[in-house]
Amino acid sequence: MQELAVKILPVRELLQFMVVKVVKWLSFGKSKKGGGGRGRSRGGGNGSGSGMRVGTNAVINFKMGVDHFCIHTGGKVVIDGIGSNLNLNEYDLKAARMTLHRFGNTSASSLWYVLAYMDAKKRLKKGDKVLMISFGAEFKCNSCLWEVVKDLGGDNVWTQCIENYPKNNFANPYMEKYGWINNEDPSTFKFPY
Repeated sequence: MQELAVKILPVRELLQFMVVKVVKWLSFGKSKKGGGGRGRSRGGGNGSGSGMRVGTNAVINFKMGVDHFCIHTGGKVVIDGIGSNLNLNEYDLKAARMTLHRFGNTSASSLWYVLAYMDAKKRLKKGDKVLMISFGAEFKCNSCLWEVVKDLGGDNVWTQCIENYPKNNFANPYMEKYGWINNEDPSTFKFPY
């Protein structure tokens, strides 16, 4: 993400990030007990060689260079984690949450369902930038930036039901019809002895 940030964010945002990071780095060095300087912390820092602890990292504001976020729907925890790490609001996460509700975790293809949701809700306009973030097996992460080259329209997988979204209630729609499966009656089971 750091490599991508340099390519998509305005210079003003990059400079602001750098200034905040330097100020936090300098203040950490001064507040360290023993008057020690700006060396690495005992825990090894954050691996970047900056000497900063992970909790004092500055945060890049990707909203300065991106209009929409297309997030992998790997589950509620994944969506919430990306949202908190990138400081995204509920509007930014809504497409991923609705896709998770309707289609579940469909692995990498979920990104296209999220993008279709944004299209069906008429969020995407010519010139908008969309950041796609996906995860694969183990520690694989992929991201790319798309630019909308024309106003979209037409039918997609959300066309028939988009007026029913966003949902406020995330109850399982199948529980009403098939919830009886969870109500086990021990008298109906026969165990061979």
